[in-house]
Amino acid sequence: MKTQLKMSNLLSMKVRIYLYIFSLSTLLFSQNYCINVCPFIDSITNSELVFNLFIIFLIHIIVREILYKVFNTPFKNLTLPRHAYYLSIISWMIAGIAAFILHFFKYPTFPIGSHIKLLSSYWILGAAILSQLEYILFEKRFKEIATNVDISKYNENISKRIVESFIILTVAPAITIFLILARYYHDNVFNNSHIIQEIGYVIALFVITAIASSLLFSKMLKKDTKMILKNIKSIQNGNYQINIDITRADELGEISNAIEHMATKIDSLNQEIVSTQMEVVNKMGEIAETRSKETGNHVKRVALYTEVLALKYGMSEKEAEILKQASPMHDIGKVGIPDNILNKTGRHTIEEFEIMKTHAQIGYDILKSSDRPILKAAAIVAYEHHEKWDGTGYPRGLKEENIHIYGRITAVADVYDALGSDRCYKKAWDEGKILELFQEQKGKHFDPTIIEIFFENIDTFRKIRDSLKD
Repeated sequence: MKTQLKMSNLLSMKVRIYLYIFSLSTLLFSQNYCINVCPFIDSITNSELVFNLFIIFLIHIIVREILYKVFNTPFKNLTLPRHAYYLSIISWMIAGIAAFILHFFKYPTFPIGSHIKLLSSYWILGAAILSQLEYILFEKRFKEIATNVDISKYNENISKRIVESFIILTVAPAITIFLILARYYHDNVFNNSHIIQEIGYVIALFVITAIASSLLFSKMLKKDTKMILKNIKSIQNGNYQINIDITRADELGEISNAIEHMATKIDSLNQEIVSTQMEVVNKMGEIAETRSKETGNHVKRVALYTEVLALKYGMSEKEAEILKQASPMHDIGKVGIPDNILNKTGRHTIEEFEIMKTHAQIGYDILKSSDRPILKAAAIVAYEHHEKWDGTGYPRGLKEENIHIYGRITAVADVYDALGSDRCYKKAWDEGKILELFQEQKGKHFDPTIIEIFFENIDTFRKIRDSLKD
């Protein structure tokens, strides 16, 4: 179930500490700023000015907490980080107003412009500059906790965000420099070195803040972009089970969401193709068995036998599944054998048996040109399931591990089921006789390792046979 995060989730102790540090930083900046932009504030002692600013700091902290408590749930159509960002701006503006009121009543002889300049220090540094850093802080924290959040509206805009920050980080220092120059103009004092020093201080402060904001913002963008590209590469490699959890309400978030939906759709279509392919493979296997008067359950049992043997042999689930899907095609080449030979009730002549053996080559020739994993596996199975461990099999007389593991496994599964079933040329053998033959042919007809696995799992084979009787 998707959840809606609130301010109480966003404001961890670490986040609060950073916010308090940002608020406290105004003590240092505002003290220097106020002295340089207003000659009247310059007349206040440093200790008294710091005391006044500390009172504003406490008010700001209280205002923050009240705003976060009252507006715990994001405003409509706002992401939680932007909601927190707006509350941050409001808190800085209220702190500036509080500073204005405090100085207005405490120093009634000061001109109104003096109080406005104090207010501007909070609005410029706090609402304009530090709130940018706080916004990034909120975004970073949001990404840490938003593991089960449904972002249905992508109403943020990266380019708009960049322009917004650019305007703030250029207008704010321009206003500050203008106020510094206005103060020196008011005093009719233009000490070049002092003016340059003060303006340099302001420029350095804003440049550092701008660089910090840019680096943090670009780091988040780079990380999320890398995640998107990584998942695109994963899709290109055939893995459609992706999760691009970047929790963004901007263009990158919308792109990642579209990629996820595309991958899900491709995966669904791919599964449908695989399912159709499996059905075609099974039907073709059944067609081959029907021509030789055998039931469709033979290929179904062989498929399940091969899966058991493959997994116990140590194959991955994916590879065992491919063999399971391919093994029903082991006798597909029988479609090329004449009916009078294929369905002969008596023993085949030497010439007839030679023709019968060609079904392995025919099956391979039918399937070998496919690039599909299932059909490629089916080609191997059709070609090599009559090869024998000691090299006396056909069509190529391969020996031991030169026989593909698919062929070795299918050989055991096919012979076990064929001997235990009625055929036009024989009656079903009893199980004891079959097991005795398998022990005898261990290391001759069959891979000894596969035979050992077979006997270790004989109960599983019996259950499969009983569940799919002819």
